[in-house]
Amino acid sequence: MSGKKTKVTEDLYPYDYQEERYELIEGVRYDVQAAPMIRHQQLVKYFLTSIEDTCATEGLVLTAPIDVQFDEENEFQPDVVYITNENLHIVTEKKIIGAPDIIIEILSPSTSYNDKIRKKRVYERFCVKEYWIVDPVHLYVDQLVLTDKKYLLANTYGYMDVVRSELLSCIKIDLESIFSKLLVFDKD
Repeated sequence: MSGKKTKVTEDLYPYDYQEERYELIEGVRYDVQAAPMIRHQQLVKYFLTSIEDTCATEGLVLTAPIDVQFDEENEFQPDVVYITNENLHIVTEKKIIGAPDIIIEILSPSTSYNDKIRKKRVYERFCVKEYWIVDPVHLYVDQLVLTDKKYLLANTYGYMDVVRSELLSCIKIDLESIFSKLLVFDKD
């Protein structure tokens, strides 16, 4: 055997693979932007950690990208989902199949209409108990609570308020502590 070394190269990706991010809302595909804005990601992180810090023993909190399938025509990637221990049976290795107990969506220019209209309609139909819509520009949270199979606006929380879940007493989120940490960028 000679001492000559041979360089071996492997094609690590033998096929042209490109991960797609999209949501299926009422049978219509909506492509999701590859990366949300920094402020959006900060809010996802802060809501996740706030819930995790106080309610970890009561259930499971997850963030996007995670698929939540309601039926064949509705599969979303909500920003934050919370599933109580009693409903953990809806969590599979690859996705959530069924309605989480709480869903939080952070509005962005490309998804606001879907979040406030289309997805809200689906969340209501499939009985997501609480749906929070967070406005990262005006710094408020609309808390919708399922009552008699319809969403009612339980409260709109502003910068100085504490969001309290109607469903879980362990969820208390001080919005000032979250909103005050958001980075501010100069507009060019």
